[in-house]
Amino acid sequence: MRPLEQTQREFFAALQMPLRGRSRNSTDLAPSVEGHSPEFLAKAESLMKAGSNLLPAEQLELYHRQYWFRLLDSIAEDFPTLRKIAGEGTFWALMEAYVCACPSASFTLRHLGRRLADFTAEWEEIDATRRRWFAALARLEYAHMEIFEAAEWEAVPPEQLASVELGLQPHVVLLELPVPADLCMDWDKFMPEAEALTHLAVWRNESGNSAQCRIDPIEFVLLSRLRQGSSLAALFAEPTAREPSPEEVAGWFANWQNRRWIALAPTAETENFPVVSQRSGGDIDWSRVDKMGSQARAMED
Repeated sequence: MRPLEQTQREFFAALQMPLRGRSRNSTDLAPSVEGHSPEFLAKAESLMKAGSNLLPAEQLELYHRQYWFRLLDSIAEDFPTLRKIAGEGTFWALMEAYVCACPSASFTLRHLGRRLADFTAEWEEIDATRRRWFAALARLEYAHMEIFEAAEWEAVPPEQLASVELGLQPHVVLLELPVPADLCMDWDKFMPEAEALTHLAVWRNESGNSAQCRIDPIEFVLLSRLRQGSSLAALFAEPTAREPSPEEVAGWFANWQNRRWIALAPTAETENFPVVSQRSGGDIDWSRVDKMGSQARAMED
């Protein structure tokens, strides 16, 4: 008798094989008359027992079909703007190629699209312009999902800014994109504009929803330094490409404070503790802690 773990791995590997034949008719993938591969049929004979109504291949196909249906539904929900501007044919061809090349490596489908931007940037079925725009948009749309698993640290009161070690809230994602992909949100179809390096921040606001905004290139540099942990004095110790005006810096800090981006970087003793919310009078606020998040990350490659 083969070990259970080996059986599980072989079964999952069979589910990840390409979707073929009539099963595709219930999806948005391009039709295909190609049947299951000899490898799939052999796996079915090895893993499944023939029943009174279904052959081993038919039994395995039931699981195989549902696996693919769920993945395709999930990834379409995660990248709605990419689907809109790429067009149905291109989008589904990209999704099929991506899922085959980068199968899920986590128990949660929330992470399914984490490599889509990198894959799209190299996908040769579209021209270079579309690769740049579609990859940047995939990165932006994925950022709007990953922020919900990130922790929230205690915000820094204004009077403590100059005296404590500062950090950037983990749920703030900083993006440096080669094109202004945020414009795609307002498009009905792909109509690329002039390309320019674009800096964006995506974060989880106080209502628990995602938000985004453009940020200045120098602001991006300062926030990146803040991400590494920094005192207020050290934040400006190294020169930047241009020296921001006092008014600019004041405006940036006001925005960071209003959005609760500036946080107390946790120490080694507190970094794994749950969030402490100042708004709840110091009580532990479990509402922003994703109880499955750390487990999900641990299961990834």
